[in-house]
Amino acid sequence: MEREKAAALAAENMKTIFAWSLARVRHREDAEDLAGDIIAAILESAPRLRDEDAFFGYIWAIASNRYKKFLRSRSQAVCAPLDDNLPDDGEELVQRLIDGEELHRLRCELSLLSREYRECTVAYYIDGKSCAEVSRTMGISLEMVKYYLFKTRKLLKEGFGMEREFGEKSYRPAKFEFVTIFSGRYNAEYRSLFNRCLPGNILLSAYHTPMTVRELSIELGVASAYMEDEVALLEKYRLLTPVAGGRWQTSLVIFTQAFTEEFYRTAEKFAVSEVGEILHRTREKLPQLRQIGFIGRDIDGSRMLWALLWLLMHTASCRQESVFENDRIYDGAAGTNYGIDYDEYNGEYSCSAFAGYAGMGNDCRWAASFADFGVLPEKNRYSNQWARVKAASESGEYLALTSAQRDAVISLLALEIEAMQLLYGRLSECASALMKVHAPKAVTGQVDSIVSRTIFFRTAGLMGVCAVRSGELALPEDERPAAIYLYECMQETGIKDKKV
Repeated sequence: MEREKAAALAAENMKTIFAWSLARVRHREDAEDLAGDIIAAILESAPRLRDEDAFFGYIWAIASNRYKKFLRSRSQAVCAPLDDNLPDDGEELVQRLIDGEELHRLRCELSLLSREYRECTVAYYIDGKSCAEVSRTMGISLEMVKYYLFKTRKLLKEGFGMEREFGEKSYRPAKFEFVTIFSGRYNAEYRSLFNRCLPGNILLSAYHTPMTVRELSIELGVASAYMEDEVALLEKYRLLTPVAGGRWQTSLVIFTQAFTEEFYRTAEKFAVSEVGEILHRTREKLPQLRQIGFIGRDIDGSRMLWALLWLLMHTASCRQESVFENDRIYDGAAGTNYGIDYDEYNGEYSCSAFAGYAGMGNDCRWAASFADFGVLPEKNRYSNQWARVKAASESGEYLALTSAQRDAVISLLALEIEAMQLLYGRLSECASALMKVHAPKAVTGQVDSIVSRTIFFRTAGLMGVCAVRSGELALPEDERPAAIYLYECMQETGIKDKKV
């Protein structure tokens, strides 16, 4: 790759690289230094990169290596000279700490040891057991006990010679949302895993770079004794996988903000014109659609087109058949899992709520099908005004279709629905290609499946943006919900939401 091309791409992703750096170091100045090192390394090695499509994966590989180098340099820089009179294995140091001179620091260092080292050290030094007693209690050989004690002294001596710096996530947990779409046996433990911050931040920390329990403990500011249980639980549900060197890596595809922003930029280049063409052809059919005779046939063309946009999207998505089998999530359940590292419910590309079926009460003849596009003002969203819609369900303010009328509308818009299906296919291909660059190699095998199953959900807000930017739809001037239609629900039960 030419250096000028690499410089342009690096400049385009400068904010993302800095945000990645800032999430891993304590001080803004350090983040600036780290980001600068990453950019310099990218430019220096760019001529060796022959495949430009691999550039973004190349960025994160360089970033990971530079971060490791940064940590090594910081550790060496803060090393303090130890007492030359101490024996090499640190026996005197440990005993002095046990006697209470720096008991707090000893506890901190012990909290970062893995289970075997920690339990062996506590039993021998604090509980006063002999090596033979520790061997019997832990069910390991006498030689292994001595090895653990020797290695622990080395680790403690090393730890006391450096200044510990917990990662930013230790005091500012990152945003993480876990989404599971599953079928099968309900599991309360599994469904409540991410009701707290720690599991999600473990997955985010070990996403691009495998980490040991000790490294995760330092990054998140949590003692290893508690971290081990969390890691074991995430492994149990196949969300974290053990790799070489005692490290763990996330086995879940995460839709990051960096990926999503690039996907929107790329997809808009073709989606705006395609959505505009679909809506233009739909607008030309409005006179034929009005002749079907449904309630609401006399509303103005723009309001009808907002409702029909959602009908086209929802119908097309229902006809998309995934060729991928569900993954086994746990015994008795299968489905699809993924993560999100940002707030996807804010901004014009969001869609805070949508449903193919939203009941309006047992005494109501109609059900609502709606999308609260982020590009729409709050006043034009169904979730804020469902009671108003129910009261006006047969007034003619909204499209209200009987089963036969809905079938007739869908039949008349068959070509537009087919075009929407093709657009979803193209969006899926675009998202898969970009995700394989942004995601670590450990999860690239899941990308096609995850993207295929979630493309409708993850592009709902994008479709609203494309409709407006195409010029075929304008934002409503009144205060009524826009992207909504009603249909007879005599046989419908339950609410089908976008996430289960």
